Amino acid sequence: MAGGRNLAQKYSKTIDERFSRESQAMLALNNDYSFTGVKTVNVYSIPVVPLTDYQRSGTSRYGTPDDLARSVQELTVKKDRAFTFIIDKGDKLQSEMASDAGKALSRQIREVWVPEFDSYVYKTLAAEATARGNYATTAITKANAYEMFLNGMEKLGNANVPDQGRVCFCTYRFANLLKQDPAFMKYGDRSQQMLEKGVIGEVDGCKIVKVPNTRMPAGAAFLIAHPMAATAPKQLEDYKIHSNPPGVSGWLVEGRMIYDCFVLNERGSGVYYHGAQAVLKGLDFTTAAGDAGDSQLVILTPMEGAKRFYATAADGDGLPNVTYGTAITTSAWTALTAAAETTITPADGHTRIRVVETDSSNKPIAVGDGVLNIG
Repeated sequence: MAGGRNLAQKYSKTIDERFSRESQAMLALNNDYSFTGVKTVNVYSIPVVPLTDYQRSGTSRYGTPDDLARSVQELTVKKDRAFTFIIDKGDKLQSEMASDAGKALSRQIREVWVPEFDSYVYKTLAAEATARGNYATTAITKANAYEMFLNGMEKLGNANVPDQGRVCFCTYRFANLLKQDPAFMKYGDRSQQMLEKGVIGEVDGCKIVKVPNTRMPAGAAFLIAHPMAATAPKQLEDYKIHSNPPGVSGWLVEGRMIYDCFVLNERGSGVYYHGAQAVLKGLDFTTAAGDAGDSQLVILTPMEGAKRFYATAADGDGLPNVTYGTAITTSAWTALTAAAETTITPADGHTRIRVVETDSSNKPIAVGDGVLNIG
């Protein structure tokens, strides 16, 4: 007002930090394979032969011998992610040093990178369980929560998965229903040390771990996995803080993460999923600007199915739906060749793309969404 003074605004030095949590997915993963210095690791598996009746005469008394043919699973790391931001020196000074580069980097790791990694692992495990038929969609109630959990444990036991070492990741909703089930409260074994790690109980050697539903697949209740079944290499975690780089008075922060998650062919039976719907495998791809109006579509995931299709739209809501077990309507999609790299010409105004891989009956087995980069 007239004759008054302009007073500088005052802000607290104490930052209103968001809640976060450390990675929990590593509880169900192994580090048996070294990806140091390589992009792809080949994992061999050796089959067995059936028993036959011994013949007490002739020259082939043990049966006819066949060569053991080895199978090879290629584990190729595909996820190569990055981030960057700037903290201006003037902004830091005028925010009473609240904008600290080191603290901002730590915040980026725990609130963005860790949730992405965990979510990717959970989805990969759930999709593999779905593909193998190790899943259920029965609605969970407080009367059947423990029974559904035991059904999953039984499925793994019948596949000779070791009892000890299993981990069950569950949503808070499932945990709440489980703790209201008298059967679970009678047999669950809890300890203070496990509670500190987010573990609410242990049954028959399986730890039960609560995780936010935002990190689990949509509609998830729980996921049981044995660490022997999957591996998730973090091949590169590189973070840099550049002080006063060219063109910037302040700090440039950069980060890069190369990682992936693989379920082993011979041990995939060690994963079980329960949710409202089945989970499709992820399909990784990139798009790059081509000639005017064109985009280069590069699919990174090796092809396992029979066909691939793509569709584009102005936004995500405009893309055709994909449901596990239900054949797609091919007229809503554009067929792709088997080549990993293809030039496409999206309609004007389209910014999003969905790529689906199907079996010979046009039923989806993998799907991925992305942003269109157009020339």
